Amino acid sequence: MRYILTALLIGLSASVFGRTDFVPYSEYSVRGNAGFMKTFVSGLPGDYSFAGTTFGGRFVYFGEKYCAAMIEVNYSNFTGTQTEVDGMSFSFVETPLMTRIRIPMKRTAVSINLGSYIQFPLSYSSEIVMERSALLGLAGGLEFSFPVGKKLDLGIEGRYNYNLHSNSTTIDDLWSSWTQFGIVLSYRSK
Repeated sequence: MRYILTALLIGLSASVFGRTDFVPYSEYSVRGNAGFMKTFVSGLPGDYSFAGTTFGGRFVYFGEKYCAAMIEVNYSNFTGTQTEVDGMSFSFVETPLMTRIRIPMKRTAVSINLGSYIQFPLSYSSEIVMERSALLGLAGGLEFSFPVGKKLDLGIEGRYNYNLHSNSTTIDDLWSSWTQFGIVLSYRSK
């Protein structure tokens, strides 16, 4: 945690005391991830593992040299990986709104993405509890990116997502958390 806070402070101070010739720019990206989720299922004790994929797009606006606002729209589909939840599946759309701190290292960069999301369930097996029409959560992760063209970057991303409340309106401890690993292809407008 101390290293993350140090990186955030370095990014913010570099943004405040950086050069004045910075020109704001945008990035447009597509992303694809493999995900691994732990979630609770009605009538079964404990949490169960699900695996799936996420595809989506993102818009990033760098108003400061090292700090940006990022919004995504992602579609995810998960299926049970254990015998007890075999055949169960669910899908959802999530819209993360995050702060992105980019730390350049010569031609590559490491970015810290922190923020929140709203998750909208689309379809799910009857045994999976999804009583809410929208779920709120927190997300954070790291991305390592490198140039693959004059205005294109390829990134390798890892992210952790955690729902802030139960999927149920009557049972307090039915929540989900998941980890994603994947790639991001970004086009820079500058």
